[in-house]
Amino acid sequence: MKISVDLKAKPFYLDDEQIAWVESTIGSMTIEEKLGQLFLPMAPTSPEQEIAKYNRLGLHPCGVLLRATPSAEIREKIAKLQEYAKIPLLIAGDLDRGSYNMISDGTQYGHEMLLAASRDPQMAYRGGKILAEECCAVGANWNFGPVVDIDMNPFNPITNVRTFGSDPELVKEFALASCRGMRDGGILPCAKHFPGDGVDSRDQHFLSSANMLSMEEWDATFGKVYKALIDDGLETIMTVHIMQPAYTKHFSPDTKDEDVLPGSLSKELNIKLLREKLGFNGLLITDASGMSGFTDVLPRSVAVPTAIANGADIFLFHRDLEEDFDSMKAGYENGIITDERLNEALARILGIKAKLRLHEKKANGTLVPPESALEIFKRPESAAFAKEAADKGITLVKDTQHILPLSPEKTKRIFVIPITVVPNYHNPNGGYEKRFCKDLEEKGFEVHMYDGSPEDMNTIGRIAIRDFKKQYDAIIYFLNIATSNSDSAARISWPGTRVTVTMMIHDVPNLMVSVDNPYHLIDAPRIPTYINAYNSSDLVVDTLVEKLVGESEFKGVSPVDPFVKTFFFNTDK
Repeated sequence: MKISVDLKAKPFYLDDEQIAWVESTIGSMTIEEKLGQLFLPMAPTSPEQEIAKYNRLGLHPCGVLLRATPSAEIREKIAKLQEYAKIPLLIAGDLDRGSYNMISDGTQYGHEMLLAASRDPQMAYRGGKILAEECCAVGANWNFGPVVDIDMNPFNPITNVRTFGSDPELVKEFALASCRGMRDGGILPCAKHFPGDGVDSRDQHFLSSANMLSMEEWDATFGKVYKALIDDGLETIMTVHIMQPAYTKHFSPDTKDEDVLPGSLSKELNIKLLREKLGFNGLLITDASGMSGFTDVLPRSVAVPTAIANGADIFLFHRDLEEDFDSMKAGYENGIITDERLNEALARILGIKAKLRLHEKKANGTLVPPESALEIFKRPESAAFAKEAADKGITLVKDTQHILPLSPEKTKRIFVIPITVVPNYHNPNGGYEKRFCKDLEEKGFEVHMYDGSPEDMNTIGRIAIRDFKKQYDAIIYFLNIATSNSDSAARISWPGTRVTVTMMIHDVPNLMVSVDNPYHLIDAPRIPTYINAYNSSDLVVDTLVEKLVGESEFKGVSPVDPFVKTFFFNTDK
């Protein structure tokens, strides 16, 4: 059968033989097999369990997404899934700061904002390439990244340190470098979150949030970034549960406010804006369909096929796989998904697989590299890069009291106040405050970590300041606040019924360090010494302490305005 997608053009660049494979494969598929290719589920259980589930449903997914598993185990899992698949699978990871979120012994080099604070786009390229090479070693071929959102709103709880910052030009340059690194390392990048997160102060996990820029503002910011990536050959984009009313109403002027659809469901954004205006010919995948933003406007049974009908090529995850598959089949049977739209989506899915030469690799048995490829996880240059990223990225925002570097001779007795969140998806381990205190003790300091006891509450919040100064020489607030799966904000929640607030900034040396959110000066604007480290990991904490005591200089330059002066009257004093 002939297909309507130009697979010889950017970003596919397929030859006649590859196109023939795409066309013949589509022509040989049953409707059920075609509809199955629209799905990319998460595969959390054993390969045997996953395969049994697909067989029971008669589902042939286009690929799977995998979460953190040791490299040897995940390699074996991928091998078994690929052996089962009639058409080779896309194997995806959701990797914002290195491969470790899919490969637990992979490299964690830090969030995008840590890389951007180096102000060297080559850091993004090198990070992307390391990530890709490690993914290739286990048989993975696709990353849902980089995040190319612009962090315009400091109250957005989800973009934050996952972005390259608030400057569209900086985001563009680092995003281009990151994509090129992944591509050169052997996997495909997927830019997200179209039409652009970071403008609203809300989270699409909980509702259909909104990018409220005018068309002109969008063109000069998010449009600039996406156009540069598309022109550079970007292969895949993630369309998400975020509305862009200005462009929706431009293309469909009669649309009522209540009928504006998020990107994952919008033909105006996916087809008119992304494909026709920006010229994107590549593969389009929805963001996770389990988010509330996906079903804010339409019933799920309608939303599932509408996502494909209105421009997405792949439907990501599911609520209940059987039910969603039934909804997709019903959407095809009742005409929501036409044959033309279905075959167009399949052409892009199989076109991407052909670009990766997955069918050739399946034929010659090289879809998954040999076990010897796992030696890559022992190479010292990856760990050295992670250290370099921390060294170049950690940023001294201000030190108006000129307390740095710290030394046991000046401030030996330190009262540390940890303000943290329960470990969660974006902050999977936690406990970094303990490592921070341990590192300080190893440098010769006497450290007491606030524990919420009545005695500690009295010490920090109620005794005379002169008596506090007899016990301690400095206060350090250690902040490890990343949004969890149910938080709608990333703000300081002062422990101890407010006794830990910054009441002694003019009487005792006060320092604040954040290993996540870079905007805590919103809640503590007068703190005299403030540092952003952008990433919660043992390596970053260790490097942070080295810089606090003067063993290493601060090199990072903030990719955002940490004083948030656009929103508040904040000073650097």
